[in-house]
Amino acid sequence: MLEKKPKQIAINGKGGTVSKMIRPRLNPVRRRLAFALLITVLLIFSAGCGSDNSGASSKADSDGLFPIRVATQTGFNEITIADELGYFKEEGIKIEYTGVLGKGVTEYQLIAQGINDAFISGHPPNVAQARLAGLKMLAVAPGMVDNKDFPHVRYLVQDSSPIRSLNDIVGKKVAISNVGPCTDGYLKYYLSQQHLSEDVNWTTLPAPGQQEQSLEQGLVDVTTSHPPFAGIALKQKGIRQIATSWDILHSPGAGLSVRGFSEDFIKQHPDVVKGFTKALAKVRPWVNSHQEEAKQIVAKQLKLEPEDLSVFWYDEDKDINQDYIKQWFDISEQIGLWKKGDIQPADIFTNEYAPQ
Repeated sequence: MLEKKPKQIAINGKGGTVSKMIRPRLNPVRRRLAFALLITVLLIFSAGCGSDNSGASSKADSDGLFPIRVATQTGFNEITIADELGYFKEEGIKIEYTGVLGKGVTEYQLIAQGINDAFISGHPPNVAQARLAGLKMLAVAPGMVDNKDFPHVRYLVQDSSPIRSLNDIVGKKVAISNVGPCTDGYLKYYLSQQHLSEDVNWTTLPAPGQQEQSLEQGLVDVTTSHPPFAGIALKQKGIRQIATSWDILHSPGAGLSVRGFSEDFIKQHPDVVKGFTKALAKVRPWVNSHQEEAKQIVAKQLKLEPEDLSVFWYDEDKDINQDYIKQWFDISEQIGLWKKGDIQPADIFTNEYAPQ
């Protein structure tokens, strides 16, 4: 141990006075130890600097599994189910949840910042908007799709409401979770198709279940509602459904959600991406054929009652259907999310990593 504290003297130099520490000389043994410690620190530091710019781990953790970091989900989702069933583990992957998205924060921003690795929610227009903003994201797998019996979005009112159809929402207060292609976007598209005024009081309530609660309390006239909370709301007395997303668009593609990564991640970890799409290809048909078990898994994560939940219907194709994406582009251009020709459906996805 050194017996004396370092002395400090002032050195006059260009730009002012700086302090210089004068330390007692170390004996040869200690010099060798100090040199070895310095080399170790530099090696650790250089290993950290050498990680890829996507922020993802360059190799599997000590358990042999490659971590994929994603946002914690607050609704019905197949990622939680595939994780619980061990489908990701079978592909050498483990899912790491980094927390719920903050207000105004997108999955794409977190990927660009190196916090997350994959986006696991959202629709084709979200990917298109990210790319138009300069974030090179690419969808590699489909998620859920719309279904007449298991609709993507339900539109709910109080029993006592005079509102009988979507034509009646003009001038009303409508709750949405955020501004987006499937929240206010569907309804704006519907109103434009019906040549009705788009004068609607959009009320953004981002917390899960908040929209439905506001309707029950009479704070809004209409709410848009996604699974699982649509099921909970419809079990409450005094709530009725006036329409669904299927009534507006009559197509499975209108509900298509997509999952994917940054182009950098895909380039650096193609085998991981293949394993990810393979796990999802297994879980999507499983959810459709095991809805009650799927509800139990999601309910456990969300701390809700399984019997109250509603579910999504999932695309059982392994590839992303470009026709479905084109439908989203038509809606997006109709409501002014971007101008026709700014971006093409083929720009936002690839089926190269889908299971064969």
